[in-house]
Amino acid sequence: MRFAGKVALVTGAGRGIGFATANELARGGAELIINDMDGERLEAAASELRAHGVKVTTHAGSVTDIAFVETMTTHAVADHGKVDLLLNNVGGGPPMTPWAEFAASDLAHFRAIFEVNFFSQVLVLRALLPGMIKRGYGKIVCVSSMSAVLGQESGSAYASGKMALHGLVSSVSKEVARKGVNINAVVLGNPPHPSRTPDRQAYLDKLSHFARVGDLAEFGRAIAFLLSDDASYISGAAVPIDGGLLTPRLNE
Repeated sequence: MRFAGKVALVTGAGRGIGFATANELARGGAELIINDMDGERLEAAASELRAHGVKVTTHAGSVTDIAFVETMTTHAVADHGKVDLLLNNVGGGPPMTPWAEFAASDLAHFRAIFEVNFFSQVLVLRALLPGMIKRGYGKIVCVSSMSAVLGQESGSAYASGKMALHGLVSSVSKEVARKGVNINAVVLGNPPHPSRTPDRQAYLDKLSHFARVGDLAEFGRAIAFLLSDDASYISGAAVPIDGGLLTPRLNE
């Protein structure tokens, strides 16, 4: 099993990309520390993951809270002995925080959206990276979006936060690769999303090379590859998992 003996921490693991990746890691034998804001959803996910016969511990809370992140990561190492793999997956928009065109945006809302998409990942990375460096081993993936590359109307705070991750990943990768740690970003496009309208989904599918939405398992397998030793010579990359949307079909 390719993840046997490894311990992975996955944020935003209660559903979606986080759960799909955690499931792939569990299938490969990894022990898991999983996080989500929704405690009930998190425990349901943990029950499914334990069916693979691996140890799973849970931490419900917000990774925008530095005290929570410090507690979670301290307990993770205490419970599992180490953390080898990190999927920094949290992003999107904070509850009750509207998105708006930049000129009309509320600065507090802009900052909140930026922070959940950038600083939440900074906090988790900063908490776990020193231990990886000390042990001489670590695999890290930070989740970005095609909005970072293409921009997004009424989503400048989101796109800015995601693009900031690219600068973080490309910088940190240079500092840690010779210390046994690989860090990369994934640039996601057209994963399933519960709030996406049918018209929006049809538009994205039209641009996709495959004329369809991505399957969560496809994203999970690709991210798990980057967290595996098979990706040992990949560093500082921003890897698209997007069905071709960054090079979209422009003809019918």
